[in-house]
Amino acid sequence: MKIKPFLFGLIVLANNAIAGSLTQNIEAIELSSGGYIGVSVLNTETNKTWAYKGDQRFPMMSTFKTLACAKMLYDSSVGGIDKYKTTSITKEQIMPWSPVTEPLIGNMITTQKACEATMLMSDNTAANIVLNEIGGPSSLTQFLRAMGDTKTRLDRIEPELNESKNGDKRDTTTPVAMSQTLNALLFGNTLNPQDEQTLKSWMMNNKVSDPLLRSILPNDWSIADRSGAGGFGSRGITAAIWNDKHQPIIISIYLTQTKLDMAERNQVIVEVGNAIFKEFKIN
Repeated sequence: MKIKPFLFGLIVLANNAIAGSLTQNIEAIELSSGGYIGVSVLNTETNKTWAYKGDQRFPMMSTFKTLACAKMLYDSSVGGIDKYKTTSITKEQIMPWSPVTEPLIGNMITTQKACEATMLMSDNTAANIVLNEIGGPSSLTQFLRAMGDTKTRLDRIEPELNESKNGDKRDTTTPVAMSQTLNALLFGNTLNPQDEQTLKSWMMNNKVSDPLLRSILPNDWSIADRSGAGGFGSRGITAAIWNDKHQPIIISIYLTQTKLDMAERNQVIVEVGNAIFKEFKIN
């Protein structure tokens, strides 16, 4: 696989004033949550990154789906797979939360349509179909290594990958690594321009992340995002936001090891998002 590695590791920290005040805000939110929070904010306009526990591992949960569908697009573009290949959907394949594929039992779905279901509705059966077509979790990890991402790893499929057990390195990433990888996939040279636009469009049309950053984003900003949820009170959001006056800002927020219900986890993400938006003057 010949992928031009993105410039991972070239992290320039944001100025100390932002770093100090934002760190204090996130620390307070983390303490209130009872768990652990990891954040990375990559400002592509300045090429500076601000991070809180940015190099610690957190469960990826469904945020892996962007990476899997990016690999599908890449593999298709180089002739590795046929994105129009069809797969039959059987009752035995159906995983919990499969709003697109469950009504299609007995029918066929193309790999590209499976990615669309994965990205727009976070359909878990569709995600497993995509993983199977791209060679499984280990093949996705190899793709990331070829890009220059040495941290992110996928080891299992849905739904086991969402276990989120404390200290388990399987199916994890770091906030900094995820933000860098998203930047490479959406705005770098890993994918061709058409596939970049397809991936971005899927993320922009995501239907399952409305209670998170979308709920507080100013009207004149655009967002492309993918969320995730898992065991042990885990939640995550990865997003790119931009407008006509500002180049993309890549945000990765992960929360784990809490006893919070879903609404409470969503509120934690919103509070972190509000703190980020305030410091980076996203208004």
